[in-house]
Amino acid sequence: MFKSQPTDTHFLIITSFLVVLLGIPTFFTLTGNEAVKTEFGEVSSTQNLSQRQPASVPQAAAVSVQPALSQLAHYDLNCAKRATAKVNVTGGYVQLQGKNCLKNVKDGDLEIINKSNGYTASIFSSGIDKYQTDLIQLQNGDNEIAIRYRERSGKPVEEVLRVHSSKI
Repeated sequence: MFKSQPTDTHFLIITSFLVVLLGIPTFFTLTGNEAVKTEFGEVSSTQNLSQRQPASVPQAAAVSVQPALSQLAHYDLNCAKRATAKVNVTGGYVQLQGKNCLKNVKDGDLEIINKSNGYTASIFSSGIDKYQTDLIQLQNGDNEIAIRYRERSGKPVEEVLRVHSSKI
């Protein structure tokens, strides 16, 4: 009626038996010296190399690429001739470049920030009086880009450039 409880000894005996049972055929398979059969065959290539295409790109797939020039806006800093305050872009990014008429401005004193999403642009000098930014992320619709610097007198100046992004 009552079955005895299995003990650790029973588990060890059963486990040892299973290890030996599976280990013997494995040992003889690994140590056996069976001859390896080698077959040589001829392979003919009927496909011309000019017809080859990558396997990962479907044949009918077309990729549309927007030109980078549509995302580039010219804006001159602190020059007598002001640029237009409204720029239209057909992408999710804009890159500013232009003439830098600011005198005695250190690299850290000039910053360009998109107020709509808080993105701070990196500014690169392109010669003595030219600058260029990295790609500034835009939100769909109107974006206010603030250009902040200090004049020679120490007075802080903020210019606002409005950029309209019609497509992301």
